[in-house]
Amino acid sequence: MEEKELDLKLEKGHAVCFDFDGVIHRYSKGWQDGSIYDEYNKDILDLMLLLQKLEIPIYICSTRKPEQIISWWNKQGFWAESIKIEEDITFWNDLKFIGVTNKKLPAQLYIDDRAYKYTGQTVKQFMIDNSEKVEEK
Repeated sequence: MEEKELDLKLEKGHAVCFDFDGVIHRYSKGWQDGSIYDEYNKDILDLMLLLQKLEIPIYICSTRKPEQIISWWNKQGFWAESIKIEEDITFWNDLKFIGVTNKKLPAQLYIDDRAYKYTGQTVKQFMIDNSEKVEEK
């Protein structure tokens, strides 16, 4: 098997943002009562750890209250503690902690289960991309 070297298109020191529900928290039954009821996604945690080792800051952005995610995260015993990103912080660049916020901060990449990558599509292309094909009868 031939080995290929990968040139990661991510810059050291520039954050990557992860959504919580559906990405870190499996969220298999949807919102329910607002509790964090499901298992974590091990593959995503492996990715977060790898990125942090590559000196890429990681933060979690969610519509949940940051304190709920921080409490859950810190009980899991993961490699890094999570902390709340204070309101006056504009950029997350801490490599020691996983930041948590409900405010969208700048990031070089957003990892979200409900995202649509916009690259200049027309309205028509957007509609095609987000529609199911209806079979004619």
